[in-house]
Amino acid sequence: MKFWALIGEGPERHEIDLEVRMEGGRLTLDTGSESVAADVVPLPDGESYSLLVDGRSHEVAIEEDGDALRVTLGGQTYRAVVRSPLEKMMREVRHAGPATSGSTLRAPMPGLVVALRTAPGDTVRQGQPLLVMEAMKMQNEISAETPGIVRTLHIEQGQSVEAGQLLITLAPLATESSS
Repeated sequence: MKFWALIGEGPERHEIDLEVRMEGGRLTLDTGSESVAADVVPLPDGESYSLLVDGRSHEVAIEEDGDALRVTLGGQTYRAVVRSPLEKMMREVRHAGPATSGSTLRAPMPGLVVALRTAPGDTVRQGQPLLVMEAMKMQNEISAETPGIVRTLHIEQGQSVEAGQLLITLAPLATESSS
């Protein structure tokens, strides 16, 4: 199973993409650049595990901490927020800022358009939901990155779309009102 993890806090916080595989009692963590395999045995307290990595034993304690985990390994505690790769993709799309033209909305992932919340000629504000896409069995609202007037819908409800496919073209408010 693939995950996206934010590890640490403050300026020492970093993110990694990882794949976790569990086969029998053997755990494999793969970051793409590094792979670690360990035999895992739960300890009697139910919150700690003994990991055998390259013939060395390590005790790991894991506690829930709100939306995160506190992982203690080798006497050091790390805060880890673990999310799906889809959440990372949505975060990157949200924080990428408007496209250079500011007038198009593209699909952030492959999926199915399950609802349209706008029509040509509608004036929309930044952050306003324009459509709902279903991807990986999750419904995601796709919102306007900039204010504008809906010029063209390039998709229809019920249509499957690919990542990067053009969904909606917005005309800037000033341009549309002066024409």
